[in-house]
Amino acid sequence: MIAVPLPAHAPDLRPDLTDCPDRSDRTDSTGPASPGAAEHWAVEHRPDALGPARRAARASLDSWGVGPAAVEAVVLVVSELVTNAVRHALPPVALRLRHDRPRRRVWVEVTDGGPAAEGCGAVLPPDEHGRGLLLVASVALTHGARPQHGGSVVRWACLAAD
Repeated sequence: MIAVPLPAHAPDLRPDLTDCPDRSDRTDSTGPASPGAAEHWAVEHRPDALGPARRAARASLDSWGVGPAAVEAVVLVVSELVTNAVRHALPPVALRLRHDRPRRRVWVEVTDGGPAAEGCGAVLPPDEHGRGLLLVASVALTHGARPQHGGSVVRWACLAAD
């Protein structure tokens, strides 16, 4: 996985901030107005793409000076959202991280090509799947999903960066 700019026709990766705890601090509904760092990656639609996605996220978070506990929480969210996209959705898959330094927030955004047809995902015993979004909810300040024009879906989470 290489950090590459997404093409101009890529889906909008900005989260819907109507449920964000920092809603009063924004200037419009398109995302945090504050300066910060951002990285985007195209993620291969394969189970073994998860390791490179986690490593890339960790490297960016470390370079931004995000605290160790927050790094672990963000990497967990990246793991869950990318796994869900690869396992249950169509390609393409993209990962985006944004660090809103002034508000001490990290945004994780995973875009996929929309839901796969039923029966296309790997069948696992119940004790090995189904808890991913519960884990995301337990560490995120807020999270959600937003359908995009053309059938793609952005799943996002906002986490504390300290």
